[in-house]
Amino acid sequence: FPVCVSAFITDDLRAQTEQFILVNSTKPLPKGLLYELLPYTEARLPSQLHKRRLSARLLESLNHNRKSPLKGLIQTPTAPQGLIKDNSILRMLDNSLSDGVLFRLRKAGGDANLPLMVDVLIEFWAAVKDVFENAWNLPPRKSRLMHGAGIISVGNLMDHIGIPAHLPHSRQLKDFFVESLKVVAPCCAWTEGTWRIPSGDRKWNDLQNTRQDVALLTDYLQREFDLRQKRERQS
Repeated sequence: FPVCVSAFITDDLRAQTEQFILVNSTKPLPKGLLYELLPYTEARLPSQLHKRRLSARLLESLNHNRKSPLKGLIQTPTAPQGLIKDNSILRMLDNSLSDGVLFRLRKAGGDANLPLMVDVLIEFWAAVKDVFENAWNLPPRKSRLMHGAGIISVGNLMDHIGIPAHLPHSRQLKDFFVESLKVVAPCCAWTEGTWRIPSGDRKWNDLQNTRQDVALLTDYLQREFDLRQKRERQS
């Protein structure tokens, strides 16, 4: 029986990648595979894919940069051994690019600020790794920090904390994030215990990767950060 094939003859790997994305973006291929290819393209793509291009570039850097605490931990179609779902990382990055720390950096220098964005993300997640060491590098079923709900809500906390107006040396930036995260560390229940959420206590692993639970955990962490930081300043 006849088989339809779309073929493009070119020696340009970039052109091959772009055509592969365009041809397959309307077919039921894994979205993760298309997102993983986005950093290697420059052509104008369908709007949804175009919007995800910068997030995909940042994800690639976080998963492959030797300095990144997330190196090899992000699960993608070509790296299935990762612990953290790529979509959770992409959602966290999309949020920040929309109205957060990464939005400020992009607004200041456009996509040319990509290296600075990567540096800030590396220092923040290095601080997360240090402050929540016992919950790091565990399967999501054993640590809600490595779960979608944790990744997105902690990423939202980064945007809530913000960064100094004048970015200090990277080591100082990490220290800034460490001190900020220590403020909320006592109220976190990533691997055991109970989340003392105002709307009702939740067992540590009851929080799921749903919009409602992510919003609940995000609001809780941000509220606790503000309250505890205020108390520290008054004491």
